[in-house]
Amino acid sequence: MKNKLWIFLCILGGVLMIIASATGSAVFYQYLYALAEPYVGAEFLPFVRAILTILEYIALYGGISVLVGTFLILIHLTRVGKIIIMIATSFGMFGLIIYAITWAVAAFGIPLDPPVQLILTQIRALFTFNSGMAFTGTVLAVIGRYGVKRSEKMEQEGSTSEEKSKNTKNGAKFCPNCGATLPLKANFCNKCGKNF
Repeated sequence: MKNKLWIFLCILGGVLMIIASATGSAVFYQYLYALAEPYVGAEFLPFVRAILTILEYIALYGGISVLVGTFLILIHLTRVGKIIIMIATSFGMFGLIIYAITWAVAAFGIPLDPPVQLILTQIRALFTFNSGMAFTGTVLAVIGRYGVKRSEKMEQEGSTSEEKSKNTKNGAKFCPNCGATLPLKANFCNKCGKNF
């Protein structure tokens, strides 16, 4: 398995998040709902609430969700696993971004409109930044997820190039416009119509 290092990082990140009690905040998602409510039509509010509730529960179980996502990657449900890890770590990463923005605004004296400043202050109050272990676990899980995604992409590119070289040896060529496999003597693509 080519993903061993990345899987290990995801597992380590999930375990560190569990030890540090790195979990999302239900209050944060309720706050997001309150922000969205005036701008979303009444017919879409149940849909928005359902999505935010799903995100809330995945983020609420932080490290456990990362381990579940890693397990799904191990049993070849890679896409679902990566999505769960992304959601589970998004709360911590978003908190870090908010912390960096508020620090930059204060350090450089950047003037903000009062409503924007109020929203930024309210959102920052929803996060806690007292655990380096939680931050480390989140970062390791994000790096592991990115590594799984990258190695999967490289594996797909490798199999595509092998297939192309195999087809070229078998007397086939590819359309430069759409990539369709064509007979070696073709003068135009029968899929997109491109002339050679």
